[in-house]
Amino acid sequence: MSAFLDAIDPLRNAAFRDELPGVHAAFDETVMRRHLQAALLGENGNGTAIGRCERRQAVYDPDQGCVVRYALEVCDRSTGRPLGRALASARLFPSERSSRQYFETRLVPLAAAMRGRPEVAAFLAPAALLEPLSMAVTLFPIDADLPTLVAATEPTVMLEILRGALERGNRAPFAPLRCRVDVAHYPRQHHCVLRYTLEGEGDGTRATVFGKIACDDRGALTAAALPELHERLDRGRTRRFAVPRPLGFVQALRLVLLEPMPGAPRVLALVRERLGAGGALGTPALEDAVEQAAAVAAGLHGSGVGRGRQRGIQEERVELEQALTVIDHFSPGLGSEYREWLDSVKALAAASEPLPACFSHGDFSPSQLLFSSDQCSLIDFDTICQAEPALDLGQFLAYLRLAARKAAEPASADGREITERVCARFVDAYVRECDLGPGAESILRRRVRLYEIVSLLRLVFHSWRKFKGERLAFAVELVRDRLGALAGWPT
Repeated sequence: MSAFLDAIDPLRNAAFRDELPGVHAAFDETVMRRHLQAALLGENGNGTAIGRCERRQAVYDPDQGCVVRYALEVCDRSTGRPLGRALASARLFPSERSSRQYFETRLVPLAAAMRGRPEVAAFLAPAALLEPLSMAVTLFPIDADLPTLVAATEPTVMLEILRGALERGNRAPFAPLRCRVDVAHYPRQHHCVLRYTLEGEGDGTRATVFGKIACDDRGALTAAALPELHERLDRGRTRRFAVPRPLGFVQALRLVLLEPMPGAPRVLALVRERLGAGGALGTPALEDAVEQAAAVAAGLHGSGVGRGRQRGIQEERVELEQALTVIDHFSPGLGSEYREWLDSVKALAAASEPLPACFSHGDFSPSQLLFSSDQCSLIDFDTICQAEPALDLGQFLAYLRLAARKAAEPASADGREITERVCARFVDAYVRECDLGPGAESILRRRVRLYEIVSLLRLVFHSWRKFKGERLAFAVELVRDRLGALAGWPT
């Protein structure tokens, strides 16, 4: 595996290093600690210093350069006593000029808006330009892709907004006096999930609201679609799953507010447990969990909600072809194989007719399903679309197989057999839930095979550009295995 990863690692590619001259420094924690110390605290740091700089997430975007994040710990320079923590982000550019333009036009106004905020009180500046590295660095919550994050993390601003949201949500009378803001999920790109804890008089008076900020107005679509989905599910004969209720969409902040949902993801932990990797125990059992997941997918697809963009196989192929262009430039060995995989996708797509589009999640994976003692909930509706049902089913299977491969590495015969049984059970349960006849079932299964490969190819690209070497190796193995298995299946 090591030799394979070395061969396709973009950091080892001369063209990649030439495009982003600061990339070598950005991936060296020792070097970056010195640069961040000088840029954000000053050489003397007013008695403080960055005691720890741990590189976290990284992502390459062909249109926006590369972003690398660091968890920082600020310490007293003389005693070494920790004083606080911060999250820093570095964006790399092809040239000093492009980094300077980005800093002056997009970061300087956000840095000014952070003046006086306690999160950055220990720092000389919340944003800085490192021109020799063609790099701009910022402290959370400054994010030029999510410019409203600065206001959405300000407790006094959000207290007033959330008071109004709770009143409109017809909740029990509650007059919050304080608001605490925590980061629930901050992925590499495109959105951030915040958890707002509202407190009133007395120890027991508290409410929690989740807020999701996106780089576009997808939150408005979520806020409009969820009430309609609630209504359709309530009218159904059986409510098979729960979805969050929106408390509003704050247009000025691109922020959708949602009630919290009980439970936690269980499927992947159950996969690890079943395959002997010491995963957490939990209920329901793995087979029951995947059958519930199938019921959720069937209920969602049969809801009749008409919102969301059209997302067909052609759109998926365009995205994969764009990925090929990037991979081929920096990792030509992987690009050559990726091109062959893409040809297989085209052949699979041509071998069957598409199914009618329906309301789909768009990112239906095991982590989006929360299990509690009495219900299953589906979350994260910012990728809703109108697509073939096989899109969601193939995505779920791809992530299920990836989890199984990671848990059973090196892959064993028993592990593969268990994985195949669990995946088959998921699709079989969906077929039963939808009461499909033989002809419709045959078409669905062919399209699920297609979309599973599509999802795996997307996993390969996302793992590559997020510098996730181990996951990339697993994803490549899965694509090879699945295409090999498909070669023996009837069309």
